[in-house]
Amino acid sequence: MKKKICVIISLFFVICAQSGCAVRTNGESFSDTRYMLDTVCTVTAGGENAEKLVSEVFDLVSRIESEIDRFDQSSAVSAFNSAPPGTAAALTDACADIVSAALEIYGESGGAFDITVAPVEDLWDFKSDDPAVPDGGAISAALEHVGGGKLIFDNENKTLAKTEDGVMIDLGGCGKGYCCQAAIDYISENYPSSWAVLDFGGNVGVFGKNPRSDDGSFTVGIQSPDGENGAYSTTEKIFSGMSAVTSGTYQRHFVKDGVNYHHILDPKTGMPASNGHESATIICSSGLIADCLSTACMVLSEDEGRALAEKYGARVIYQ
Repeated sequence: MKKKICVIISLFFVICAQSGCAVRTNGESFSDTRYMLDTVCTVTAGGENAEKLVSEVFDLVSRIESEIDRFDQSSAVSAFNSAPPGTAAALTDACADIVSAALEIYGESGGAFDITVAPVEDLWDFKSDDPAVPDGGAISAALEHVGGGKLIFDNENKTLAKTEDGVMIDLGGCGKGYCCQAAIDYISENYPSSWAVLDFGGNVGVFGKNPRSDDGSFTVGIQSPDGENGAYSTTEKIFSGMSAVTSGTYQRHFVKDGVNYHHILDPKTGMPASNGHESATIICSSGLIADCLSTACMVLSEDEGRALAEKYGARVIYQ
């Protein structure tokens, strides 16, 4: 799963919780923080049954995570990755929804967002104590198996097949965004009079009205790429049902011989994207779309990224 080591977006409204601990606030809200989706996730809610709401959201996220984690051998994604070419692997509803959106944005972005980049991702180890730039020949070989056109997706029957051996998918680039959106939809259906703030490793979504603001909005701060964690370059208002997602070069990265190598890879080159952006923040009404777009906009030029975001009624903030 794509990991964001530092929280890119923080909500000023939320009272911070220690990882792994449930923290009560002023008696009118409840907050809990857990390590899920390969990152720190915090859910804060207010209204009746706030504690129950938070617990159920984490249960929902846990279920989705088990379906989309390609390193979980029991997941639908793992089943597809290990399937031979031409075999239609069954997808869960969550996986099918993600794949459908991802392939659409793959086409709209000219391949800038590509869930088949997994073979190249496996060559980059950003968690290593002594990271190294992969061999150029290995990258070229892995790129032979990359491309959304190598997937055969049947949305009606919720199946996915590959056209050749070696093709793999990774839904980590949009999994947190999907979970955020799924949680908002769940709260809307089951707790319509509540409010909630969801922070999944920097993927932020909100539902309901902020009781501490006149217009019901929530304020998010966008991390300054050059500042300390928690230093914000700007703030933005978001309203119920909206999400804000940031991708940046300063999250998972290493410096080698004076060059910053980061985890946002250009699917065409297999190398970290290098269009001069340090971060791209997407604000829109879908957490899933926002997650996909934030990555695509880092790979595209600024003009291309803005044009892509506009197609989805989203706003992109570059730094």
